[in-house]
Amino acid sequence: MIALPAAADETIAGPPTIAEATEGLARIDGFIPLYWDEVGGRLLAELARFDEEILYQVSLSSGVGSNPIGLDRGQLGESRVVVFRRIGPKVLMIERNTRFRALTGREAERRAVEDSFASSVLAGFEVEAAEGDRVLVEFSPFALRDAHGIAATLRRSDQGSYWLDVARSAIDLPRTRGFPKNTEIEALLTFATEGDPGRLLRETTPSPEAVSLRQRLSFIELPPIDGEGSYSPRRLDPRVGVFGIEFYDYAKPIDEPIETRWIARHRLEKADPAADRSEPVEPIVYYVDPGAPEPIRSALVEGASWWNEAFEAAGFINAFRVEVLPEDADPMDVRYNVINWVHRSTRGWSYGSSVIDPRTGEILKGHVTLGSLRVRQDYLIGTGLVPVLGADASAMGCECALMPSTEYLDDLDPAVDAEAMALARLRQLSAHEVGHTIGLAHNFAASTYGRESVMDYPAPLVRLTQSGGIDLSDAYAEGIGAYDTFAIRYAYTPFPPEADEEEELDRIIREGVAAGMLFLSDADARPAGAAHPLANLWDNGDDPVAMLRHELEVRRIGLERFGPANIDNGSPMAMLEAKLLPLYLHHRFQLQAAVKSVGGASYTYAVKDGDGTVPEPVVAIVPARRQREALDAVLATIDPETLVLPDRLLALIPPRPFGYQGGTAESFSGHTGPTFDPVAAASIAADLAVSGLLRRERAARLIDYHSRDESYPDFNEVVGALVDRAWRDGAPASGSVGAIRRAVQSLVVTRLMELADDDEAAPEVRATATEALRGILDRVDPDDGPDPAPRRAIRDDITRFLERPAPVRSRAEPPPAPPGDPIGSGRG
Repeated sequence: MIALPAAADETIAGPPTIAEATEGLARIDGFIPLYWDEVGGRLLAELARFDEEILYQVSLSSGVGSNPIGLDRGQLGESRVVVFRRIGPKVLMIERNTRFRALTGREAERRAVEDSFASSVLAGFEVEAAEGDRVLVEFSPFALRDAHGIAATLRRSDQGSYWLDVARSAIDLPRTRGFPKNTEIEALLTFATEGDPGRLLRETTPSPEAVSLRQRLSFIELPPIDGEGSYSPRRLDPRVGVFGIEFYDYAKPIDEPIETRWIARHRLEKADPAADRSEPVEPIVYYVDPGAPEPIRSALVEGASWWNEAFEAAGFINAFRVEVLPEDADPMDVRYNVINWVHRSTRGWSYGSSVIDPRTGEILKGHVTLGSLRVRQDYLIGTGLVPVLGADASAMGCECALMPSTEYLDDLDPAVDAEAMALARLRQLSAHEVGHTIGLAHNFAASTYGRESVMDYPAPLVRLTQSGGIDLSDAYAEGIGAYDTFAIRYAYTPFPPEADEEEELDRIIREGVAAGMLFLSDADARPAGAAHPLANLWDNGDDPVAMLRHELEVRRIGLERFGPANIDNGSPMAMLEAKLLPLYLHHRFQLQAAVKSVGGASYTYAVKDGDGTVPEPVVAIVPARRQREALDAVLATIDPETLVLPDRLLALIPPRPFGYQGGTAESFSGHTGPTFDPVAAASIAADLAVSGLLRRERAARLIDYHSRDESYPDFNEVVGALVDRAWRDGAPASGSVGAIRRAVQSLVVTRLMELADDDEAAPEVRATATEALRGILDRVDPDDGPDPAPRRAIRDDITRFLERPAPVRSRAEPPPAPPGDPIGSGRG
């Protein structure tokens, strides 16, 4: 049917004016003005910035309080560039596709790219009122939705199937605010379930069938990207670890890469561009959460303030400051870079996040989340190494034969204690996470050239005194390192207009590389089969093998002196186990570092110079002698004499008492029920070496390197050395040492079976593992010595495995290692 025009005497009613529609409503001024309808419970937005690029940011203002779930207070979601577009009675919120662009002045070229790739309409609104170029739309349904993906996160973390219950959700008006450059909309969202809530939610939520969190939607003014005063992007270089953005620029000449990479950094400009050193136009200021108590708050301020030294080296004066957040300030306000002190029910990682302009890489807001239990974990580690100051070991009611020497307490310098160590680590942690928010990635090689970066994960550097004691006075370094200064100089040094920026950046890189500023990050260090011997978490020193031997000596001395003095007076004796675990596994990270020399390869992220030369060497296999030295040091950690615990210690650790049964991350798994299982603890420690040596990637590299040069150890040699060590001295020993030896032997068989049956392992790797199992069959004689049952079990298991018609997994998995990273599972 064809619509007929209205008769001359008829009037087509349009929408009311904004003034009419908002009469009597509370107005919230800001970047996008808001109106609150108290009677209807509606939030209305006045939109006028059509086709203007705006940053849309989702975040959480409150959290669940459980690190494994991953929904923390202050958590940032993805940053999106959006535009509002009015089409008749509708307004669409459209996300721009910033990954595909054409950086050119030709509109036709830009349009060709824009039309070639999809955009995303994130929301649609009905126009309720209009006035000139302004319209009024309702934002309530938009704000009362799961924009952060909370339900999906709960499902992924096995906490149950939840849905958003709008009836129990509402706009949080006191926290919905407007500012000149951003508008913040907060809502209390309740997620409901009719199923069985997960354990983690039951532990942290008063009624886990209803989980209520505050979600924030932020609309932020973006700076101009063209013309005077616009931000100037800087290219990314793989030799210095600065985060960045990546996109495809289809306007690039055909002889240049289409991929474009720019670093992420704050805008920082000199007030006097001609001066070598100048005050900034506007300094970078970070604000510490006033909810952090003393002395923690002062430690956070001090550690974050270290970065000013790096900015001084980049040509600035007083360009980086750290203050306590004013009481009337909102930490979610985009104008404030913040260091949040966040509480969880369990220890977990800290994070350094940023609100970044996806178009340019400019950091608009630094946002640090520090887990409050981190400092307590460091204190626990410290008091496992040295006695608690003030603890009276003689008053613990134990037999003297079970006590370590009290002379150690007399020799301890009161100024060198676990609390001081924990605060020193907290300063470093504050600097580390702020480093992420100013653009820096992890550098896991820096610990190998003098603790030269706070962007590494530092292990406590425990020194041994001449008298054989433990000294924590230099556990953590103070201040930023040379690599940090190098990275900040690259990212932030401004150059005068007449300078060639590319040449100046190349000069900084060359100087840094010549000074030994090696950069290796997560992809080089975290994978279990990683190859670089210097890319490691929680290690120390330039010689991983020598430092492993040192850490084993620290562990030996610590265990000799470990006892009631390591817990506070009045603590249940069962709490000794929590202190024992990090001490017993004190060597675990240095062990993982030493393993990487076996089948390892050193490399750098070299770049072909402008004159066509290539720095050497780019990749170098670890020398054969070094690999064998590392192998010998690693195998020493599976010796029963290294793993056995003295009877006096076992007699001090009872099961957890009434009221303390909950357990912690610092608990060993075992097979003995409520009592401490020393054999399982030994298996866990031994598995760090066994599994490390039998990684399929390491095995394949060993085979490859040996095929190139027979002087390098092959995988068969490594497996043979492992088996020889496990079955050393022929007949099994008796007592605790014998029990641990048998457990290690069983562990080796289990891991060889897994490797032989690993579909992802190279064929020659699987063949070598299978042949090693046949070799064990030949050397295990069930009649050789008393108690033949364990030896017969090994023979039976190997025989069944070799004769299997299909994969057989009948052997019990060894106990899992406890969360080992000093601060829990995850990244930060």
